[in-house]
Amino acid sequence: MIYTGNYANCLSGNLISISFDRGKDADFHGRCYSKLAPIRTFWRIWKQNRGIIPERENNQYYVKCYFDQVLSHLDPQTVLQELGDDPILLCYEKDQEFCHRHIVAEWLEMTLHVEVKEIAIDEAGNITFLERPKYIRELLEQVM
Repeated sequence: MIYTGNYANCLSGNLISISFDRGKDADFHGRCYSKLAPIRTFWRIWKQNRGIIPERENNQYYVKCYFDQVLSHLDPQTVLQELGDDPILLCYEKDQEFCHRHIVAEWLEMTLHVEVKEIAIDEAGNITFLERPKYIRELLEQVM
C-alpha cells in the first residue's frame, strides 16, 4: 500500500519526504525521494499568484507544470519500487489543501491502478484515514 500525509500528522512508519527542502522547515530528518519534489521555479510562480488569479486556474497551472517537468520524466513502476514497502509520502500542506503529494497519489493510482490513501499516524502508530481533494484527479487528467 502507498500512503500520503503531512509532516505534522505522520509521526511513524516508512516516512519519505517529497518536498524540495527535504522537510527541513518541519524538522524532518528522514528519507527523501527528491525525484518527486516540485521545481522551485513554477512553485514560486504558483505561490505568488495565489489570491491574484482564480484558485482553480492557478492550481491547473501547477498541475501542468508538475506533470510536464517532473512526473512525465518518471516511470511510475520504478518510482514505486524505489519507494519500498508501505511508503508514506510527506510534504507540508494540510490534508485538504492543494498539494503535489495529492497529484502524486492520483498519478500513481491512474498509471499503476493502485490505491493511495491519505493518512495521519500518531506516535503510537494509530492510523486515521483522511480524504484528499477530489478535484485533483480531474486537473491531472486534463494534462496527461
